[in-house]
Amino acid sequence: MIDIDEFTRGARPAIRSLIEVYAGGEAAAAFDVDPRSAVDALDEYVMRLPIRELETDDWITLHSDLIAFVTVVLQEIYGATCRARLDDALPTGWEFVIDVVGEDGQQRTIVPWTLVLEHLRPVPQRIPRLLEAVERAAGHGAG
Repeated sequence: MIDIDEFTRGARPAIRSLIEVYAGGEAAAAFDVDPRSAVDALDEYVMRLPIRELETDDWITLHSDLIAFVTVVLQEIYGATCRARLDDALPTGWEFVIDVVGEDGQQRTIVPWTLVLEHLRPVPQRIPRLLEAVERAAGHGAG
């Protein structure tokens, strides 16, 4: 079973590293202030991928990177918390979810794997649209 705390601790450094590679140190510094600033760098990352040549491991890496981004944004901007939700229907018996309170005071539970998967189709999908979807799902921003 994945260690949720370990994943969330590693999410920020993983995304920051990607930003440094695709957009340089200045963009990484901006990410340190506001993780949403990574949208352009992550969009560049996705747009450069040879989508038709990706193998299963590549898709898993891409999804994991984007889940890490979603996790960082939701935790740092909206005060979300991460947890494992039990689900006997899944092979693992659980799924990674993020709980966040919306602007209306209502708690929402987001399944980042599903959200990322839905917003990468058609491939490649643009990361600004993913961020908008994340904020809508969290009950913040783009109504």
